Amino acid sequence: MQGLPFRGNDESDNSTNQGNFLELLKFIASNNEEIRNVVLGNAPENLKLTSPDIQHDIINAAAFEKTKAIILDMGDDLFSILVDECRDVSVKEQIGVIIRYGDSFGCVIERFLGLVHVRDTSVTLLLKGIKSLSSNYGLSIASLRGQGYDGASNMRGEFHGLKSIILKENSCAYYIHCFAHQLQLTLVAVAKKHLNVCSFFNTITRLCNVVRGSCKRRDMLREKQMEKVIVGISHGVIETRQGLNQEMTLKRPGDTRWGSHFGTLINLLHLFSSVIEVLEFVGENGNDDSQRAEAIDLIDIMLRFEFLFVLHLMIKILGITNGLSQVLQKKDQNIVNAMHLVKVSKCHLQQVRDDGWESLLKQVVDFYGENNVSEIDMQDMFIVRGRSRRRSEDMTNLHHYRVELFYSMIDMQL
Repeated sequence: MQGLPFRGNDESDNSTNQGNFLELLKFIASNNEEIRNVVLGNAPENLKLTSPDIQHDIINAAAFEKTKAIILDMGDDLFSILVDECRDVSVKEQIGVIIRYGDSFGCVIERFLGLVHVRDTSVTLLLKGIKSLSSNYGLSIASLRGQGYDGASNMRGEFHGLKSIILKENSCAYYIHCFAHQLQLTLVAVAKKHLNVCSFFNTITRLCNVVRGSCKRRDMLREKQMEKVIVGISHGVIETRQGLNQEMTLKRPGDTRWGSHFGTLINLLHLFSSVIEVLEFVGENGNDDSQRAEAIDLIDIMLRFEFLFVLHLMIKILGITNGLSQVLQKKDQNIVNAMHLVKVSKCHLQQVRDDGWESLLKQVVDFYGENNVSEIDMQDMFIVRGRSRRRSEDMTNLHHYRVELFYSMIDMQL
């Protein structure tokens, strides 16, 4: 359960830590005389039963007995499967299979069934792996009533996906896309339909690549942020208590990772001045001209009002939808309650649209001022980028940020 390594790195007699198996065996022996008399140094002749092969046999037997108890608890009931594929540290492709069923008390139970190694993630091999694991424990595809996968095309493809192939064998094995996963994919796809927001997230990706491009830059970011936290605490600006002021860094957002965009933007907001200082250092001391040019270009973009406005706007929007995503991941969720939660989140977004403009603008202006950037005049004409700095004759800054960004982005999400 703790994810601890079973075998030790050094299991020799003079090792200070022989690994969990041998250390637990020694601990049990030290507390039970009957066991102590027959194990390790007191074992008859060389029958210690502690070799790597024996350890593997024991853990396999324990896994088999545990899984058999799960299958016995499930009985002949109908079940669903949850499947996902990933690579382990040795770059071997494998799929993890979880079964879902109802117990005698009417509670939904989820149990990990096992891992299956596959050469690649083709539909044929994935199906073969699932059937092989199922047959080992006497499970039949005919008893399958649900399939849950991610949004990959080889899993949910309409004609040749894994779910479609299983549906041909068993038409009752309904496919259910994870609510939270589907929400994340939808929100990100919709947000990137807006050109300004798409450009913003492209900049975030570039920024993560530059700042996380070397250990030196990551260490520099941590050091500069630590200095600011220490100064803030000494001046009474930053509060101190358990759980506050944890070390953070910029993580590259992923379209399929729940809440990753929200987490990245929150961290960027807290690390903003430190990130600027790191970019300034790279711009002055980069290894080559392309690195320095990239850093200087990013500084220019990040210090624009539009970048900071979109940053605060997306944090506001994704903060609401991230709460929805967290709730949708609960095991006891059902489709009726999920739809109700979606309506509640839409109401929150509508409330922000109706009453949140002034507060959001004030946040951006205050943040803009804190970073020593001159404030823009909202009544001035908006300068369209990419047109030789021509001014739009019929659009003010207020119209651009309020209508074309604030209202437009929220309406798209709604």
